[in-house]
Amino acid sequence: MFSVKKMGKNGMWGTVSLIDKNGSFRGEARFDTLKEAEQYMDDYKKRMKKQVDVKVFDDSKAEAAQKN
Repeated sequence: MFSVKKMGKNGMWGTVSLIDKNGSFRGEARFDTLKEAEQYMDDYKKRMKKQVDVKVFDDSKAEAAQKN
């Protein structure tokens, strides 16, 4: 599972909102493939009026680290 996150004012990474083509909120921006996440990240950056620090995170690695 991959998620698109942006750096918040507090210095923490937070998952961005998933907005569909109609402008409707669909929850958090989480995807099954890296390609889907990267495509959404590119679209998200184009929509932002000012430049933001946005990255794709591999959540499966984070989940595995928490289990250990």
